[in-house]
Amino acid sequence: MTLSTKFTKPFTQQEPIPAAAIERAVEVMQSGRLHRYNLAEGDANEASQLEREYAEWQGVDYCVACTSGGYAIQLALRACGVEPGDRVLANAYTLAPVPGAIHNVGGVPVLIDITADYHIDMNDLEAKATRTGARYLLLSHMRGHIADMDRLTEICDRLDICLIEDCAHTMGARWRGRKSGNFGRAAAFSTQTYKHMNSGEGGFLTTNDPHVAARAVV
Repeated sequence: MTLSTKFTKPFTQQEPIPAAAIERAVEVMQSGRLHRYNLAEGDANEASQLEREYAEWQGVDYCVACTSGGYAIQLALRACGVEPGDRVLANAYTLAPVPGAIHNVGGVPVLIDITADYHIDMNDLEAKATRTGARYLLLSHMRGHIADMDRLTEICDRLDICLIEDCAHTMGARWRGRKSGNFGRAAAFSTQTYKHMNSGEGGFLTTNDPHVAARAVV
């Protein structure tokens, strides 16, 4: 017997914002302190608290809240040292903000083939990294498909490739018990409307590297 599942929920309609969240947002707006730079001595800050809580949940040292996941990717590329003209490896199965972020920092995308299961093709990755001399990999975990991170990080270590993870689709997902975003030098997350955490628009950059965190803040 073949079982089928019929989805009845409209995927373009999000859950309503809870009343408590609306009340808290109004409180923040009424306070007049809408960003991290206009606080009185000893005041707590919503953005900084969010960064600390997300860093703790993700299991990393640093988190920088961003205006979007795409901007978090661009910021991660800059903070990790990508300069105009640098080649950046990226899996070809992705969305426009990914090569867009590479172009925005002046990089040159080098698209890597994917396998039949939508994972990055490791053989093509190694071949193109060797041929082009690219030293950055922007890996998108598309639609929740996490590649063999053991093999991927081995390739990156051996070829001296800086790994930056795009985890817009894998917030909380794990590879062998380790959360996505915790394999590279930096990671980007999205909190856009259709993502795991919905802030309408927004994102995070996470890292354990204090230099990357400092560059991202500046």
